[in-house]
Amino acid sequence: MHKLLPTISKSATIERIGSLVSWRRPKSYWAVTVMHLPLAFIFGTALLLPHVAALNQLPLIPCTFLHFTGYPCPLCGITRAFWAIADGQWSLAMANCPLAFLIAFIALAMFAWHFTALLFGVVLSPGPALRTGPAGRRIIFAVVLLSFMLNWIYRLTSGLT
Repeated sequence: MHKLLPTISKSATIERIGSLVSWRRPKSYWAVTVMHLPLAFIFGTALLLPHVAALNQLPLIPCTFLHFTGYPCPLCGITRAFWAIADGQWSLAMANCPLAFLIAFIALAMFAWHFTALLFGVVLSPGPALRTGPAGRRIIFAVVLLSFMLNWIYRLTSGLT
């Protein structure tokens, strides 16, 4: 029976990983630092800030769209929901802004990507399986735009401000 099951060799696994991520070791660690440290810092700060500061301590600017129209904008509630996720209040985050879960996941994935590159001293870039052409970028843009619009419709129909 075991002869009928497909076996995956070590080289096939490495090839599969290589199709997702490509890396190169530059001559100096400075190239890695310039490429990955700023983004690791930005995403790391976004993930750490909810644990350091309370939401009411942030110098947030009130939403201009909400002020003039009385309706929340497509981005309203994301900060509050992100803080709720970091605080473990997942139901509050889901009720406030479901899109924040996707944003938190992307921030975590991007931090892991750039921190791993810094840790191993390599320049990471998307492999052939993750590279997109102009048509793929248009699809990604449309999906992101649709996600924000669906989140906005959810907020408007829920009566959230």
